[in-house]
Amino acid sequence: MKQHTKSIIIRLLLLLSAIFLISCGEKAVSGTPETTDAPITTAPVTEKSTTQETEPYETEHVYDFTTDPALYEAIPEEEYGLSENAEKKPCAFELEGTLRTATGTSLNIIVEWNASRNEGEDFVTINLDLAIEHKAIYSTNYLGIMTVNGEDFYFMSPYYEYSSSRLTREWLCPATVTVPCAYGEDTYVDISVKWDYVGKHEGRSYENLCLEGRIPIGEKYAALKTDINYEMENILQRPELPEGCEVTSLAILLNYLGFDVAHTYLADNYLEQGEVGKTSFYEMNLGNPREEGKSWGCYAPVIVKTANKYLADMKSYYRAYDYTGYDVSELYYQLSLGHPAIVWVTMDFAEPYLKKPWTVNGEKLYWKYPLHCVVISGYDMEKGTVTITDPLKTNLVTVDMETFELRWKQMESQAVVLKMSKLIGE
Repeated sequence: MKQHTKSIIIRLLLLLSAIFLISCGEKAVSGTPETTDAPITTAPVTEKSTTQETEPYETEHVYDFTTDPALYEAIPEEEYGLSENAEKKPCAFELEGTLRTATGTSLNIIVEWNASRNEGEDFVTINLDLAIEHKAIYSTNYLGIMTVNGEDFYFMSPYYEYSSSRLTREWLCPATVTVPCAYGEDTYVDISVKWDYVGKHEGRSYENLCLEGRIPIGEKYAALKTDINYEMENILQRPELPEGCEVTSLAILLNYLGFDVAHTYLADNYLEQGEVGKTSFYEMNLGNPREEGKSWGCYAPVIVKTANKYLADMKSYYRAYDYTGYDVSELYYQLSLGHPAIVWVTMDFAEPYLKKPWTVNGEKLYWKYPLHCVVISGYDMEKGTVTITDPLKTNLVTVDMETFELRWKQMESQAVVLKMSKLIGE
Protein backbone atom coordinates (compact mmCIF):
# COMPACT_ATOMS: atom_id res chain seq x y z
CA MET A 1 0.00 0.00 0.00
CA LYS A 2 2.73 2.38 0.88
CA GLN A 3 4.52 1.46 -2.33
CA HIS A 4 1.40 2.15 -4.37
CA THR A 5 0.90 5.56 -2.73
CA LYS A 6 4.52 6.49 -3.33
CA SER A 7 4.15 5.63 -7.03
CA ILE A 8 1.04 7.83 -7.36
CA ILE A 9 2.87 10.80 -5.76
CA ILE A 10 5.81 10.46 -8.12
CA ARG A 11 3.52 10.43 -11.15
CA LEU A 12 1.69 13.51 -9.91
CA LEU A 13 5.01 15.35 -9.48
CA LEU A 14 6.11 14.43 -13.02
CA LEU A 15 2.76 15.62 -14.41
CA LEU A 16 3.02 18.94 -12.60
CA SER A 17 6.61 19.42 -13.90
CA ALA A 18 5.51 18.75 -17.47
CA ILE A 19 2.65 21.24 -17.16
CA PHE A 20 5.09 23.87 -15.76
CA LEU A 21 7.60 23.37 -18.59
CA ILE A 22 4.91 23.62 -21.25
CA SER A 23 3.63 26.84 -19.69
CA CYS A 24 7.15 28.42 -19.69
CA GLY A 25 7.69 27.52 -23.35
CA GLU A 26 4.49 29.24 -24.44
CA LYS A 27 5.47 32.36 -22.50
CA ALA A 28 8.89 32.47 -24.18
CA VAL A 29 7.26 32.33 -27.60
CA SER A 30 4.42 34.79 -27.10
CA GLY A 31 5.56 37.05 -24.22
CA THR A 32 8.28 39.65 -23.50
CA PRO A 33 11.79 38.30 -22.86
CA GLU A 34 13.09 38.58 -19.34
CA THR A 35 15.42 41.48 -18.60
CA THR A 36 19.08 40.55 -18.16
CA ASP A 37 22.31 42.41 -17.46
CA ALA A 38 23.82 41.42 -20.85
CA PRO A 39 24.15 44.31 -23.37
CA ILE A 40 21.67 44.36 -26.20
CA THR A 41 23.12 45.08 -29.68
CA THR A 42 20.96 46.41 -32.51
CA ALA A 43 21.66 47.44 -36.11
CA PRO A 44 22.32 51.21 -36.43
CA VAL A 45 19.48 53.29 -37.81
CA THR A 46 20.45 55.84 -40.48
CA GLU A 47 18.23 58.90 -40.76
CA LYS A 48 17.96 60.47 -44.17
CA SER A 49 18.18 64.27 -44.33
CA THR A 50 15.04 65.90 -45.68
CA THR A 51 17.23 68.38 -47.58
CA GLN A 52 19.23 65.62 -49.22
CA GLU A 53 16.08 63.81 -50.30
CA THR A 54 14.77 66.86 -52.11
CA GLU A 55 17.74 68.87 -53.40
CA PRO A 56 21.52 68.82 -52.75
CA TYR A 57 23.17 71.84 -51.14
CA GLU A 58 24.57 74.32 -53.64
CA THR A 59 27.94 74.08 -51.91
CA GLU A 60 28.26 70.51 -53.14
CA HIS A 61 29.21 71.87 -56.57
CA VAL A 62 32.89 71.32 -57.29
CA TYR A 63 34.27 73.94 -59.65
CA ASP A 64 37.24 72.79 -61.71
CA PHE A 65 38.69 76.20 -62.54
CA THR A 66 41.71 74.72 -64.27
CA THR A 67 39.70 72.86 -66.92
CA ASP A 68 37.89 75.74 -68.55
CA PRO A 69 38.11 79.11 -66.78
CA ALA A 70 35.83 80.64 -69.41
CA LEU A 71 32.90 78.83 -67.76
CA TYR A 72 33.06 81.07 -64.68
CA GLU A 73 32.33 84.70 -63.98
CA ALA A 74 32.56 86.96 -60.95
CA ILE A 75 29.37 87.41 -58.98
CA PRO A 76 28.05 90.96 -59.62
CA GLU A 77 28.78 93.34 -56.77
CA GLU A 78 27.12 96.47 -55.48
CA GLU A 79 29.14 99.18 -57.15
CA TYR A 80 30.62 101.94 -55.07
CA GLY A 81 29.37 105.39 -56.09
CA LEU A 82 26.10 104.18 -57.62
CA SER A 83 24.12 103.25 -54.52
CA GLU A 84 25.24 104.15 -50.99
CA ASN A 85 26.85 107.40 -52.04
CA ALA A 86 24.08 108.96 -54.11
CA GLU A 87 25.27 112.45 -53.24
CA LYS A 88 28.65 111.63 -54.83
CA LYS A 89 27.28 110.30 -58.10
CA PRO A 90 28.61 112.71 -60.73
CA CYS A 91 26.47 112.89 -63.88
CA ALA A 92 29.32 114.90 -65.36
CA PHE A 93 32.79 113.54 -64.72
CA GLU A 94 36.37 113.65 -65.95
CA LEU A 95 38.99 110.92 -65.81
CA GLU A 96 42.60 110.72 -66.94
CA GLY A 97 45.46 108.27 -67.01
CA THR A 98 48.47 106.84 -68.80
CA LEU A 99 49.19 103.54 -70.54
CA ARG A 100 52.73 102.49 -71.40
CA THR A 101 54.77 99.54 -72.59
CA ALA A 102 57.13 97.73 -70.22
CA THR A 103 60.28 97.03 -72.21
CA GLY A 104 62.74 97.38 -69.35
CA THR A 105 64.65 99.97 -71.39
CA SER A 106 64.19 103.71 -71.91
CA LEU A 107 62.42 103.05 -75.24
CA ASN A 108 58.66 102.85 -74.68
CA ILE A 109 55.29 103.79 -76.15
CA ILE A 110 53.26 106.16 -73.96
CA VAL A 111 49.53 106.88 -74.37
CA GLU A 112 48.08 109.65 -72.23
CA TRP A 113 44.28 109.93 -72.15
CA ASN A 114 41.45 111.89 -70.59
CA ALA A 115 37.73 111.10 -70.70
CA SER A 116 34.89 113.49 -69.95
CA ARG A 117 31.09 113.57 -69.98
CA ASN A 118 29.02 116.71 -69.65
CA GLU A 119 25.77 117.01 -67.72
CA GLY A 120 22.89 115.34 -69.58
CA GLU A 121 25.05 113.61 -72.21
CA ASP A 122 24.83 109.88 -72.91
CA PHE A 123 28.32 109.58 -74.38
CA VAL A 124 31.91 110.12 -73.25
CA THR A 125 34.56 112.02 -75.22
CA ILE A 126 38.02 110.52 -74.98
CA ASN A 127 41.14 112.43 -76.02
CA LEU A 128 44.34 110.44 -76.51
CA ASP A 129 47.90 111.32 -77.43
CA LEU A 130 50.70 108.92 -78.24
CA ALA A 131 54.40 109.48 -77.69
CA ILE A 132 57.62 107.58 -78.22
CA GLU A 133 59.74 107.84 -75.05
CA HIS A 134 63.47 107.32 -75.52
CA LYS A 135 67.02 108.42 -74.93
CA ALA A 136 70.18 107.87 -77.00
CA ILE A 137 68.22 106.38 -79.91
CA TYR A 138 69.24 106.11 -83.57
CA SER A 139 66.59 105.08 -86.08
CA THR A 140 65.02 105.87 -89.42
CA ASN A 141 61.35 106.75 -89.98
CA TYR A 142 58.99 103.98 -88.89
CA LEU A 143 55.26 103.58 -89.42
CA GLY A 144 52.90 103.03 -86.51
CA ILE A 145 49.19 102.46 -85.93
CA MET A 146 47.04 103.12 -82.87
CA THR A 147 43.68 101.34 -82.76
CA VAL A 148 41.00 102.63 -80.37
CA ASN A 149 37.87 100.45 -80.13
CA GLY A 150 38.42 99.33 -83.72
CA GLU A 151 39.17 102.80 -85.15
CA ASP A 152 42.66 103.17 -86.66
CA PHE A 153 44.98 106.17 -86.34
CA TYR A 154 48.28 106.06 -88.27
CA PHE A 155 51.49 107.88 -87.41
CA MET A 156 55.04 108.11 -88.73
CA SER A 157 57.90 108.43 -86.28
CA PRO A 158 60.58 110.94 -87.34
CA TYR A 159 64.22 110.15 -87.93
CA TYR A 160 65.87 109.81 -84.53
CA GLU A 161 69.53 110.56 -83.85
CA TYR A 162 69.91 111.36 -80.20
CA SER A 163 72.99 110.76 -78.07
CA SER A 164 71.69 112.53 -74.97
CA SER A 165 71.10 110.50 -71.81
CA ARG A 166 68.10 112.69 -71.06
CA LEU A 167 64.73 110.96 -71.38
CA THR A 168 62.67 112.52 -74.20
CA ARG A 169 59.08 112.14 -75.40
CA GLU A 170 58.06 112.78 -79.01
CA TRP A 171 54.27 113.32 -79.28
CA LEU A 172 53.10 111.82 -82.55
CA CYS A 173 49.44 110.84 -82.69
CA PRO A 174 46.61 112.87 -81.11
CA ALA A 175 43.18 111.26 -81.46
CA THR A 176 39.61 111.79 -80.24
CA VAL A 177 36.83 109.22 -80.04
CA THR A 178 33.36 109.13 -78.49
CA VAL A 179 31.76 106.08 -76.90
CA PRO A 180 28.18 105.53 -75.63
CA CYS A 181 28.00 105.83 -71.86
CA ALA A 182 24.77 107.01 -70.22
CA TYR A 183 24.31 107.76 -66.53
CA GLY A 184 24.74 104.63 -64.40
CA GLU A 185 26.52 102.80 -67.20
CA ASP A 186 30.17 101.97 -67.65
CA THR A 187 32.28 100.70 -70.49
CA TYR A 188 35.86 99.95 -71.54
CA VAL A 189 38.02 101.48 -74.23
CA ASP A 190 40.53 99.06 -75.74
CA ILE A 191 43.83 100.49 -76.99
CA SER A 192 46.25 98.70 -79.30
CA VAL A 193 49.45 100.23 -80.67
CA LYS A 194 52.01 98.73 -83.03
CA TRP A 195 55.14 100.64 -83.98
CA ASP A 196 57.25 98.98 -86.68
CA TYR A 197 60.56 99.79 -85.00
CA VAL A 198 63.34 97.39 -85.96
CA GLY A 199 66.63 97.72 -84.14
CA LYS A 200 68.53 97.27 -80.91
CA HIS A 201 68.28 99.55 -77.90
CA GLU A 202 70.07 99.18 -74.55
CA GLY A 203 70.73 95.50 -75.12
CA ARG A 204 67.26 94.59 -76.38
CA SER A 205 66.49 93.70 -80.00
CA TYR A 206 63.18 94.82 -81.48
CA GLU A 207 61.18 93.72 -84.51
CA ASN A 208 58.32 96.00 -83.47
CA LEU A 209 57.04 97.64 -80.32
CA CYS A 210 53.47 96.88 -79.18
CA LEU A 211 51.12 98.18 -76.50
CA GLU A 212 47.84 96.61 -75.40
CA GLY A 213 45.70 98.30 -72.77
CA ARG A 214 42.18 98.77 -71.46
CA ILE A 215 40.69 101.98 -70.05
CA PRO A 216 37.64 101.69 -67.73
CA ILE A 217 35.10 104.48 -68.24
CA GLY A 218 32.16 105.46 -66.00
CA GLU A 219 31.21 107.76 -63.15
CA LYS A 220 32.00 105.06 -60.57
CA TYR A 221 35.69 105.55 -61.33
CA ALA A 222 35.29 109.23 -60.51
CA ALA A 223 33.56 108.48 -57.19
CA LEU A 224 36.12 106.27 -55.47
CA LYS A 225 36.55 106.37 -51.74
CA THR A 226 39.28 108.83 -50.86
CA ASP A 227 41.18 106.31 -48.75
CA ILE A 228 41.17 102.54 -48.31
CA ASN A 229 43.21 100.37 -45.97
CA TYR A 230 42.80 96.64 -45.39
CA GLU A 231 44.57 95.15 -42.39
CA MET A 232 46.12 91.83 -43.23
CA GLU A 233 48.66 89.61 -41.55
CA ASN A 234 51.94 89.60 -43.44
CA ILE A 235 53.87 86.43 -44.32
CA LEU A 236 57.61 86.73 -44.80
CA GLN A 237 58.97 84.69 -47.69
CA ARG A 238 62.33 84.20 -45.99
CA PRO A 239 63.91 81.96 -44.91
CA GLU A 240 61.88 79.19 -46.57
CA LEU A 241 61.23 80.83 -49.95
CA PRO A 242 64.02 83.35 -50.62
CA GLU A 243 62.87 83.63 -54.27
CA GLY A 244 59.14 83.17 -53.71
CA CYS A 245 57.59 86.64 -53.49
CA GLU A 246 54.81 85.78 -55.96
CA VAL A 247 53.52 82.65 -54.24
CA THR A 248 54.00 84.25 -50.79
CA SER A 249 51.89 87.23 -51.87
CA LEU A 250 49.22 84.75 -52.93
CA ALA A 251 49.36 83.12 -49.49
CA ILE A 252 48.98 86.55 -47.84
CA LEU A 253 45.84 87.26 -49.86
CA LEU A 254 44.35 83.78 -49.36
CA ASN A 255 44.83 83.95 -45.59
CA TYR A 256 43.30 87.44 -45.53
CA LEU A 257 40.19 85.92 -47.17
CA GLY A 258 39.94 83.25 -44.44
CA PHE A 259 41.90 80.35 -45.86
CA ASP A 260 44.62 78.71 -43.76
CA VAL A 261 47.50 77.87 -46.06
CA ALA A 262 51.27 78.20 -45.79
CA HIS A 263 53.28 79.83 -48.58
CA THR A 264 55.55 76.78 -48.58
CA TYR A 265 52.56 74.45 -49.09
CA LEU A 266 51.43 76.44 -52.14
CA ALA A 267 54.96 76.47 -53.55
CA ASP A 268 55.53 72.74 -53.05
CA ASN A 269 52.11 71.50 -54.17
CA TYR A 270 50.55 73.99 -56.59
CA LEU A 271 53.21 76.21 -58.16
CA GLU A 272 54.36 74.78 -61.49
CA GLN A 273 58.13 75.11 -61.87
CA GLY A 274 60.38 75.09 -64.91
CA GLU A 275 64.05 75.59 -65.70
CA VAL A 276 65.46 79.09 -65.99
CA GLY A 277 66.43 79.80 -69.60
CA LYS A 278 64.13 77.10 -71.00
CA THR A 279 60.75 78.14 -69.64
CA SER A 280 58.33 81.02 -70.19
CA PHE A 281 57.57 83.00 -67.02
CA TYR A 282 54.02 83.36 -68.36
CA GLU A 283 53.58 79.57 -68.03
CA MET A 284 55.71 78.42 -65.08
CA ASN A 285 57.80 79.72 -62.22
CA LEU A 286 61.43 80.00 -63.24
CA GLY A 287 63.11 77.56 -60.87
CA ASN A 288 62.32 76.43 -57.33
CA PRO A 289 61.61 79.41 -55.04
CA ARG A 290 63.38 77.57 -52.21
CA GLU A 291 66.72 77.88 -54.04
CA GLU A 292 68.25 81.30 -53.51
CA GLY A 293 70.09 82.67 -56.51
CA LYS A 294 68.84 79.89 -58.79
CA SER A 295 65.14 80.78 -59.08
CA TRP A 296 63.78 83.97 -60.65
CA GLY A 297 59.99 84.01 -60.43
CA CYS A 298 56.88 84.18 -62.61
CA TYR A 299 54.22 86.49 -64.04
CA ALA A 300 50.50 86.88 -63.32
CA PRO A 301 49.13 83.94 -65.40
CA VAL A 302 51.15 81.48 -63.30
CA ILE A 303 49.78 82.84 -60.02
CA VAL A 304 46.24 82.79 -61.44
CA LYS A 305 46.68 79.12 -62.32
CA THR A 306 48.27 78.33 -58.93
CA ALA A 307 45.45 80.05 -57.05
CA ASN A 308 42.67 78.39 -59.02
CA LYS A 309 44.14 74.92 -58.59
CA TYR A 310 44.23 75.43 -54.84
CA LEU A 311 40.75 77.00 -54.72
CA ALA A 312 39.33 74.11 -56.74
CA ASP A 313 40.80 71.59 -54.28
CA MET A 314 39.24 73.59 -51.44
CA LYS A 315 35.87 73.45 -53.27
CA SER A 316 35.77 77.21 -52.93
CA TYR A 317 33.60 79.67 -54.80
CA TYR A 318 36.53 82.07 -54.97
CA ARG A 319 38.39 82.39 -58.24
CA ALA A 320 41.52 84.31 -59.28
CA TYR A 321 41.10 86.93 -62.01
CA ASP A 322 43.90 88.43 -64.11
CA TYR A 323 43.61 92.22 -64.37
CA THR A 324 46.84 92.69 -66.29
CA GLY A 325 46.84 95.53 -68.84
CA TYR A 326 44.10 97.64 -67.28
CA ASP A 327 44.55 101.29 -66.47
CA VAL A 328 45.45 101.87 -62.81
CA SER A 329 41.97 103.33 -62.16
CA GLU A 330 40.59 99.78 -62.40
CA LEU A 331 43.07 98.65 -59.75
CA TYR A 332 41.92 101.38 -57.34
CA TYR A 333 38.29 100.60 -58.14
CA GLN A 334 38.80 96.93 -57.23
CA LEU A 335 40.33 98.06 -53.95
CA SER A 336 37.29 100.27 -53.29
CA LEU A 337 35.06 97.20 -53.76
CA GLY A 338 37.04 95.31 -51.12
CA HIS A 339 39.58 93.48 -53.24
CA PRO A 340 43.25 93.86 -52.30
CA ALA A 341 45.36 92.81 -55.28
CA ILE A 342 48.62 91.01 -55.97
CA VAL A 343 50.76 93.32 -58.09
CA TRP A 344 54.17 93.20 -59.78
CA VAL A 345 56.62 96.02 -59.07
CA THR A 346 60.37 96.08 -58.28
CA MET A 347 62.31 95.57 -55.05
CA ASP A 348 62.39 98.85 -53.14
CA PHE A 349 60.80 100.38 -56.27
CA ALA A 350 64.16 100.53 -58.05
CA GLU A 351 64.45 101.25 -61.79
CA PRO A 352 64.20 97.92 -63.68
CA TYR A 353 66.72 96.65 -66.20
CA LEU A 354 66.94 93.63 -68.48
CA LYS A 355 68.76 90.37 -67.97
CA LYS A 356 70.13 88.21 -70.79
CA PRO A 357 67.21 86.96 -72.93
CA TRP A 358 66.33 83.41 -73.92
CA THR A 359 63.94 81.97 -76.50
CA VAL A 360 60.95 79.67 -75.84
CA ASN A 361 58.84 78.41 -78.77
CA GLY A 362 60.27 81.10 -81.00
CA GLU A 363 59.53 83.95 -78.57
CA LYS A 364 62.41 85.96 -77.13
CA LEU A 365 61.89 86.57 -73.42
CA TYR A 366 63.51 89.32 -71.36
CA TRP A 367 63.52 89.09 -67.56
CA LYS A 368 63.15 92.46 -65.85
CA TYR A 369 65.26 92.83 -62.73
CA PRO A 370 64.81 93.38 -59.78
CA LEU A 371 61.24 92.09 -60.13
CA HIS A 372 59.18 91.88 -56.96
CA CYS A 373 55.61 90.88 -56.11
CA VAL A 374 53.55 92.40 -53.28
CA VAL A 375 49.95 92.93 -52.17
CA ILE A 376 48.48 96.42 -52.55
CA SER A 377 46.33 96.74 -49.44
CA GLY A 378 45.36 100.42 -49.47
CA TYR A 379 45.58 103.90 -50.93
CA ASP A 380 45.02 107.51 -49.91
CA MET A 381 43.93 109.79 -52.73
CA GLU A 382 44.38 112.99 -50.73
CA LYS A 383 47.93 112.14 -49.66
CA GLY A 384 48.75 110.50 -53.00
CA THR A 385 50.12 107.32 -51.42
CA VAL A 386 49.72 103.56 -51.76
CA THR A 387 50.05 100.99 -48.96
CA ILE A 388 51.91 97.78 -49.67
CA THR A 389 52.08 94.48 -47.77
CA ASP A 390 55.54 93.26 -48.78
CA PRO A 391 56.70 89.66 -48.12
CA LEU A 392 60.24 90.99 -47.72
CA LYS A 393 59.32 93.64 -45.12
CA THR A 394 58.13 93.22 -41.54
CA ASN A 395 56.17 96.49 -41.54
CA LEU A 396 53.72 97.99 -44.02
CA VAL A 397 55.30 100.01 -46.81
CA THR A 398 53.91 103.37 -47.92
CA VAL A 399 55.00 104.70 -51.32
CA ASP A 400 53.86 107.71 -53.32
CA MET A 401 51.35 106.91 -56.06
CA GLU A 402 53.48 108.28 -58.87
CA THR A 403 56.38 105.95 -58.07
CA PHE A 404 54.11 102.96 -57.51
CA GLU A 405 52.21 103.50 -60.75
CA LEU A 406 55.40 103.96 -62.78
CA ARG A 407 57.02 100.74 -61.53
CA TRP A 408 53.72 98.85 -61.85
CA LYS A 409 53.37 99.97 -65.47
CA GLN A 410 57.02 99.15 -66.16
CA MET A 411 56.31 95.60 -64.97
CA GLU A 412 53.47 95.26 -67.53
CA SER A 413 50.60 96.51 -65.28
CA GLN A 414 50.11 93.05 -63.79
CA ALA A 415 47.48 92.44 -61.12
CA VAL A 416 45.61 89.42 -59.74
CA VAL A 417 42.36 89.72 -57.76
CA LEU A 418 40.42 86.99 -55.93
CA LYS A 419 36.60 87.20 -56.16
CA MET A 420 33.56 85.06 -55.45
CA SER A 421 32.43 83.40 -58.68
CA LYS A 422 29.70 81.29 -60.20
CA LEU A 423 29.10 79.16 -63.27
CA ILE A 424 28.01 81.28 -66.23
CA GLY A 425 24.26 80.99 -66.63
CA GLU A 426 23.52 79.97 -63.05
